[in-house]
Amino acid sequence: MCDNTPPIPDLTVVPGISLANPLSILDQALTGVRQYHAVMTALDLGLFEILREPKTGSECALALGCRPEVLILLCDGLVALGLLEKTGEHFHDSKITQTCLVKGAPFPQQHAIAFQRMLAGFWADLPRIVKDGPVTCNRAQMFRDVIIPSMAENCRCGLLQQVTASVGAIPEFPAARRLLDLGGGHGLYSIAFCQNNPSLNAVVFDLPPVTGATRDFISRYRAERVSVLPGDFFKDPIGSGYDIVFSSSNPGGKVPALIPKIAEALNPGGLFINKQTMDDAPFDPWLSLEWNLWTFEGVQKQAARYVFANSVPFAEYNRLLANHGFVVREVVPIDAQSAMTIAEKVK
Repeated sequence: MCDNTPPIPDLTVVPGISLANPLSILDQALTGVRQYHAVMTALDLGLFEILREPKTGSECALALGCRPEVLILLCDGLVALGLLEKTGEHFHDSKITQTCLVKGAPFPQQHAIAFQRMLAGFWADLPRIVKDGPVTCNRAQMFRDVIIPSMAENCRCGLLQQVTASVGAIPEFPAARRLLDLGGGHGLYSIAFCQNNPSLNAVVFDLPPVTGATRDFISRYRAERVSVLPGDFFKDPIGSGYDIVFSSSNPGGKVPALIPKIAEALNPGGLFINKQTMDDAPFDPWLSLEWNLWTFEGVQKQAARYVFANSVPFAEYNRLLANHGFVVREVVPIDAQSAMTIAEKVK
């Protein structure tokens, strides 16, 4: 008879891999999961709201109906993340929490957080998506209710100010009278441009459902010189007689077919200012995978993050501008991933 009993493992054999702990990759990933759920739980409980004033962990637990031994550890974790501070046994909100996370904060991030929750849900659905394809979202609704409000909150934390300062430093900007914000969404760039140039009038062009959100921002900032023009810039006229056409991170910003329409909309000597992701931005496979977990109705994405069908690389798009009467004057770095092209329509 054959003996099918498996051999006794030799405990002196070392795995032929360098990791002392083969699950260290998962341990590191789980750290992010722990922190994500801790922050979301604190938001859902209203922990940051009651810690506007210092309280002990036991006082927080009593106020929120939680187990003190668990809540105190949660608070300690949030201290490690910099979202709470601790003095003795008392916890209270940190500066970043007061600035961004509580109700009435000067730089609120509620919509950005909601977007993060949505992305987390897509990741949880990864086993199905890998087999069946991405989650299909309504394009107009997704932009109006999720992406536009989230981008507005994010850009106010420094990006808006940086871009506005760069545009304001262009010699022609003070003399500009009409600006088109192509795919402008929330309209905050146009609002800020008009605040910096009291003689400027701006038009925000975007999808009809999106411009409802644009009007809300215009009303909130009492921006009387900013108006909206609803439409689809791939199909509809975008107007003419503009001194500046500004475009920031919109799906048409690397589509060559739109260049003639942009050129026709500008006055001779006018400027096309286009902020987009650079070709040589560091590749992150996780963010590109996330980009492919969801899509829009009627919109084809490419595999790389922030790239749509019919798009070309950033550098190639800038070269193609010359075919339609533009001279690229400068490419201004914005951050590690994006840059802003300043192109002049030749007189």
